[in-house]
Amino acid sequence: MFSNPTRTKLILLIAMGAFSLVLLTIGAYQLFNFTESNSFCGKLCHTVMAPEYTTYQASPHARVDCVTCHVGKGVSFFVKAKINGIPQIYYTLTGTYPRPITSPVANLRPARDTCEQCHQPQKFTGDLIRFYTTFDKDENNTKTTRVKALRVGGGGDSPQDIHWHIGATVWYLPMDATRQNIGWVGVESADGTLKEWIDPAQAAEITPDRIQKEKRLMDCIDCHNRATHIYYSPEQLIDKAMAEGSIDPSLPYVKLNAMNALDPINDSLKAAYTKVEKIADFYKITYPQIYTQKTAAIQQMVTKLKSIADLTTFPDMKVDYTTHPNNIGHQQSPGCFRCHGKLE
Repeated sequence: MFSNPTRTKLILLIAMGAFSLVLLTIGAYQLFNFTESNSFCGKLCHTVMAPEYTTYQASPHARVDCVTCHVGKGVSFFVKAKINGIPQIYYTLTGTYPRPITSPVANLRPARDTCEQCHQPQKFTGDLIRFYTTFDKDENNTKTTRVKALRVGGGGDSPQDIHWHIGATVWYLPMDATRQNIGWVGVESADGTLKEWIDPAQAAEITPDRIQKEKRLMDCIDCHNRATHIYYSPEQLIDKAMAEGSIDPSLPYVKLNAMNALDPINDSLKAAYTKVEKIADFYKITYPQIYTQKTAAIQQMVTKLKSIADLTTFPDMKVDYTTHPNNIGHQQSPGCFRCHGKLE
């Protein structure tokens, strides 16, 4: 039997141990939640990801947590993500990470496990009509609107049009790390037979052994490769702002002045801001009456152009709108024409 003082000490020791265990459990849980948070991914340990985090916040997926796409559900992919993150900690601490960060992500989880939890290809159907508005650099900022019909189709039991590519079993052979140069495509039928197309200019490099080892199953992100971290050009963002009215298109030469300030990309945000602020002086000197009448619109334009500079100016990481090609559409990169019109 323990004496009363000994018993009291033992009970106190057990209570303290239990309390410490509770605190440790709570701390571990809070640490886990923090490492899964957007601020952790974009700000703390991943400061090298500043361009990606900035564009993410202005993207269609800004309300979707980073881990939803980059990790997804399930313990196995959580463990893989944390293991893959260990070398990244070393690169960050030693400053040896690549500038810019390379893409695409080599071990990204298939879209069927992530994207398709929200986006269901079988629900898409028919055509989508899109309007593209641009402005010239003349005094009147002449407006042009182009209309395009996108044959989206669907990927259900009878896949067709654009979404046929993921409704069918399509294999492709990337000839480079960025997957922009495609040398071979094979479409596998239900009975296992394969219909093939090849780039005749690269035929000598494309062997059956290489196809077998390096071919990839076409995934949503092979086309939607910049679904979130989208690097628009200054001109695209300026045209969009003018079309929406956040930059007044009636201001003379506003498109020209905006482009001169932001394209080519500046060496720093400070330099971009300085050029933008000088646009107000242009109107004060050249168009004094307009400057007086539209002071608020000119100030709004300056504010908007600074926000565009924030989305396009990343000199430290050597990233601009040409760094990561966007495979959707045919305006800034080959996109669909990586295969179509090239392979025979």
